[in-house]
Amino acid sequence: MSDEIEREIRRREHAGRSLESLLGGEVERIDSQGARRGAAQAWAVWNAVNGDVERAHTTGVHVGDPRRGARYPELTVYVDSNAYLTDFSANREIYLARMETAGLRFSSIAFRRAKGRATGGTASSRVASVARAPLPELTPDEERRVSELCSTLPESLRESVSRAMRASLRAQKREHS
Repeated sequence: MSDEIEREIRRREHAGRSLESLLGGEVERIDSQGARRGAAQAWAVWNAVNGDVERAHTTGVHVGDPRRGARYPELTVYVDSNAYLTDFSANREIYLARMETAGLRFSSIAFRRAKGRATGGTASSRVASVARAPLPELTPDEERRVSELCSTLPESLRESVSRAMRASLRAQKREHS
């Protein structure tokens, strides 16, 4: 009887499967869902904290791993035109702050031109001509308004945010003129 028990024990020990073989690709699948869930969450927050223009001209987001020495992941936002690529890039500090107030912190944000969503000939010619036109200057009232809005910001952000706000206002003036 003890021989049977010993044989059964040996059979089970040698026939046993590792935890890795039992789980198969489950751990990897769950991890990849986490990455997709992170991008989906970033997409939802991006659309929630930004306006109609950003929503209309953003085609997607990607959450990348933190770069060496960075504590938080990197966010890449894909836009549909070079004009908005420039406009959104000028406001990167504002977008980072908006995302952080919604609970998502990123070490940096980069804007990239989306591939495959080309606009029609007339629209792209209009965008190209608008991109070449100089930006209109701000009125003294607009300059004063930017200064007032930025006066409550920390000193480390004040200059870059005011520069981004001025660039955004100038681009909006050009677009609506």
